[in-house]
Amino acid sequence: MPQLWQVTIRINYQAVDTIVQFLEDMNMQAVSWYECEDALPSDKLDDQGFPIAAEFHVEGYCKTFPSHELLSQGIDALSTLFGFSVPTITIEPVDNTDWLSVCYAQLEPRQLGRYYVYGSHNSAPIDSTLIPLKIDAATAFGSGDHPTTSGCLLALDDLVKTNQFKNMLDMGCGSGILGIAMAKTWAKGHVLAVDNDPESVRVTEQNAILNGCHGNLTALVSEGFADSKINQTGPFEVITANILAKPLCMMAADMKASLALCGYVILSGLLDRQKEMVLEAYKAEGLHLVKVHPIDDWVTLVLQGQ
Repeated sequence: MPQLWQVTIRINYQAVDTIVQFLEDMNMQAVSWYECEDALPSDKLDDQGFPIAAEFHVEGYCKTFPSHELLSQGIDALSTLFGFSVPTITIEPVDNTDWLSVCYAQLEPRQLGRYYVYGSHNSAPIDSTLIPLKIDAATAFGSGDHPTTSGCLLALDDLVKTNQFKNMLDMGCGSGILGIAMAKTWAKGHVLAVDNDPESVRVTEQNAILNGCHGNLTALVSEGFADSKINQTGPFEVITANILAKPLCMMAADMKASLALCGYVILSGLLDRQKEMVLEAYKAEGLHLVKVHPIDDWVTLVLQGQ
């Protein structure tokens, strides 16, 4: 495989468009940009009314080693012209390792409450009291290894102790791991697994068959709650949503509208510093906080409707 080089520039949000155009003019194969997770919020709001990060990473990819001198000269000139601080530039080779295969081989079985998550390269649990979730590292998010997925499974484990659910929703299902966990835990109920990515829905359906719960799990492609089938299937006694903080805030009203009386919402995909922002959005819809599951810098929130 030909070697690719990655140019990464950390820049103030006000200079993102300028740097993106600069890299495109240098004939990069691809250019992308995203908020720095450790950046403070800026005073600018996005289209949904949320503050954007004060700093972004802009990345460019090229087939030949880029000249650090030319990059620096060009960006120095732009910083003088447009009045932004000179950023840090890093140039690194893109690792051509097949990381999917590496992850597949290295993922060890994990017990999260009553759930035992393992891959095809491992054996099923010996302990018959555990609920096995056979999930391989694949083209959809959710192998159980990330703190957000782990937090959701621990939250479901808590709910098992006092609840019997018949109708459940996994919004943003990814690999389907949370929907499958619910389908196997409450086998007499039904789970609707939803994602806006057709590949994730395909993987979810495949994993549901692999785990023997395809009879009570249905997967659906939808942009959030847009598909009318979601409303027709609800209301739901429990909704899991392991997505991102801003989309979770945007979905708060739809979540509440789809939630059964006194139903539970499990939210994850958010950093600890984003917790209050998400909580405010759901408290405004009448939900109250039941429990927080913190793992590293990530948190999972369990809320209940009235």
